[in-house]
Amino acid sequence: MARSEPITRLEVAACPTHRMDVKHYAPFEVGCACLSESRRAELDTRLAAAREEGNPLAEMVE
Repeated sequence: MARSEPITRLEVAACPTHRMDVKHYAPFEVGCACLSESRRAELDTRLAAAREEGNPLAEMVE
């Protein structure tokens, strides 16, 4: 599945090694290739909660 949302600060925090490589995140709706399916699902839940709370970690990476 291709990404439909911008990469967020929370996602980069989950995989700081590849923070400068946009292509690393592109094939996944949430997270990146370094994360297991269960870890991406957990990240998706955390990201949804952060968006609801207005947490700055849910904002797009600059």
